[in-house]
Amino acid sequence: MKKPLTIILIFLFQFIIAQTNSATVIYKINLNKDSIHNVSSKFVKEMIAQSDSVYATLNFNSIASNYYLDLDISKMYGFPNFTRIFGGSDNLIYYNQDNKEFLSETLVLDYPVIISKEPIEWEILNEETKLINGYLCKKAIQKRAKANDTALTKKPEFTAWFCPEIPFSFGPERFHGLPGLVLECKSNIVKFKLEKITWHKEELEINKPNSGEIISEEEFKNRVGRF
Repeated sequence: MKKPLTIILIFLFQFIIAQTNSATVIYKINLNKDSIHNVSSKFVKEMIAQSDSVYATLNFNSIASNYYLDLDISKMYGFPNFTRIFGGSDNLIYYNQDNKEFLSETLVLDYPVIISKEPIEWEILNEETKLINGYLCKKAIQKRAKANDTALTKKPEFTAWFCPEIPFSFGPERFHGLPGLVLECKSNIVKFKLEKITWHKEELEINKPNSGEIISEEEFKNRVGRF
């Protein structure tokens, strides 16, 4: 009786794995007010107060992901909404976990361009773990590069909590490239938190942005600076 039972368990395991190559993840995004509470400008303070939570959608398959702000389920009362701007704005963000390609599709004066970006380099802190929506996650922080022998370059600080049990290197906005799906993360300005994961029975089609020319992040900054 053990052999048929083993065969059944193997079949069920393979069936479950086959169902979990694609998913839709919803994240809730809020301003990281712990980091921006000491703003002195009255105008900026008013904009912060008017910046509501927004929601974002991440779709992925076994190779790539697309990320975008979901304006259908987001409250957009304040303008400009800092949460929207720093949570991804209106860009479509693409990441390929096989070749590490990181693209952001946006507009420059209504002209579509695709920005090729460098992924974050991470340092994993294996000793730090926590449960997020029932998933055991590990902590990772952005690596800081040495400027010289005595100083470190100042970079935005990124923290991510990823789940090794979900072995896909995807996450919201720029938070990808880790050995597990990112369920919670933050920068100096915004925080992302998992709301819901929906697994699909069939592989989702993830399209690479193709609406404009691909340019580097440096070239994008140069173009924007000329306007």
